[in-house]
Amino acid sequence: MLRAVDHPDHNLLTFIINGPISRADYDQVVPVLEQKIARWNKVNVCVEVRRFDGISLRALWEEIRQDIKHYKDFNRVAIVTAESALVNAAVGLGTSLTPALIKHFSPAQKQSAEDWARGQAV
Repeated sequence: MLRAVDHPDHNLLTFIINGPISRADYDQVVPVLEQKIARWNKVNVCVEVRRFDGISLRALWEEIRQDIKHYKDFNRVAIVTAESALVNAAVGLGTSLTPALIKHFSPAQKQSAEDWARGQAV
């Protein structure tokens, strides 16, 4: 499941991943993302990975489409998940593929991740 949590008064959008991600999840989150970009131009994001049980091929295709469409629309991306070699590799790869700043945080640092994503000192 992929869910978007808007912070209406702040340039921050939180995506929560908790289980498998389907194409239907994108039907719910993309409009929220589009509204946020329309208001703030470049959006700050916090991605909280609670549990990831895979992604369907249709959802993966939609992810790629959205990444291409919004290539320059992200300012900061905080990734909140347990430390792992895969996460470190993904953050490193993401940093080279996007102009956004990307930083990893542990689950205990969720508030720091949101503060950093908003551009506040951490």
